[in-house]
Amino acid sequence: MSDSKKSMSVFVTGGAEDVGLATVRALLKRGHKVVASACTSEGALALRQAGALPVYPDLGRASDVFSALQMAQADAIIHAIPQFCGGLPHSGAAFAGRGAQLLQFTRAVAEAARQHGVRRILSLSFGYLYEAGQGAAIEGDHDARDSEFAPMLAAEAVLKDSGLNGYIVRSGYIYGGNNPATVSLADAIMASRRLPAGALPASWIHEDDLAAALVALLEADDQPESVSVINAADDSVCSPDDCAGAFSAALGLGAPRFAAAGLFDMLRQKTLGDKLLGREAVISSQKLRDEFGWQPRYSGIEPGMEASALVWRMRDAVNAEDFYNVYEDKAAQAIEDFAYDVALPEPVAAAAAEPAVAEAAPAPVKAAAPPPSDGPTPWNEDEAKREERRRKALERKAKRTARGGG
Repeated sequence: MSDSKKSMSVFVTGGAEDVGLATVRALLKRGHKVVASACTSEGALALRQAGALPVYPDLGRASDVFSALQMAQADAIIHAIPQFCGGLPHSGAAFAGRGAQLLQFTRAVAEAARQHGVRRILSLSFGYLYEAGQGAAIEGDHDARDSEFAPMLAAEAVLKDSGLNGYIVRSGYIYGGNNPATVSLADAIMASRRLPAGALPASWIHEDDLAAALVALLEADDQPESVSVINAADDSVCSPDDCAGAFSAALGLGAPRFAAAGLFDMLRQKTLGDKLLGREAVISSQKLRDEFGWQPRYSGIEPGMEASALVWRMRDAVNAEDFYNVYEDKAAQAIEDFAYDVALPEPVAAAAAEPAVAEAAPAPVKAAAPPPSDGPTPWNEDEAKREERRRKALERKAKRTARGGG
């Protein structure tokens, strides 16, 4: 952000993970103030560690969202909650029942934004909403007419009719190290499960690149006088099968296995995930590049998947360091503190010159068994020593939390 641009106060829905969290970090890096919604303590911790203020509004109630906007004195809203309907199509469960919830949330956010008087609103949406089979879709092309997409299109219509100014960002399928659908795909690949197949071309985008696009649109000097649609996708066009293959290679594994359609698959009703896997979903983001100077950092699916796998490897390294610094330390401390309260028996004296009936040596006295406990707690320590051990345990727990555990 240039020095001439004023720092804004931005409210981000769904800011605790995926594109929302990536956008929060990008906004803070650019000098903006951020308040973001969270629904778990882990998500709130991630926001606090990034430098944002977490809040817990019910996004289905306009009054709750309005209160959050008032508290944040928000100049703009980034509506990232739709990210949960835009992940990799391999995870069909991620789309189940999300459409109606998305429409409810969008209505509440739009109503609260009008009441508060925000200057700009940006909302995520989906490239698969364009009618398939027409090549790379551009802004203004015909929308899909499948009833499965009706709630998503209705949510877009709410924003277009809201009287607000901003953009609806239709993106390629979203992936990344913090994306739940990407994590689900990685788990399936590493467990050698058969994946649902999809052979038609589609567009993709890494969560960090989509966050950068949202920030570029937010900071743009020229803003539309209404809410209009703009596309965002990287340079790669590949099938879901190719996407899974690139991800498997990034994980250091062989080619994934794909499930063939069986009799029961043909008989059961298709889910939205099934339809997306069997559907072309290619979009062009040339307008975003030409008018706003946006370029994806990860131009293809291969480097983007490598970056996602690297995120997990870094987390594993942190977890390993946490084990050696914390759990080994606990064991060493327990051994150091441990002491028996029963002395060892004295050694038996040597036998006299005159043979005599040998008396049986006294049996060694055994220490009493410790009472049940939840850790290596010495059972004979005095109260002062016990309190000191508890204090050290709390200090170690605080250090783990500060390093980002949870």
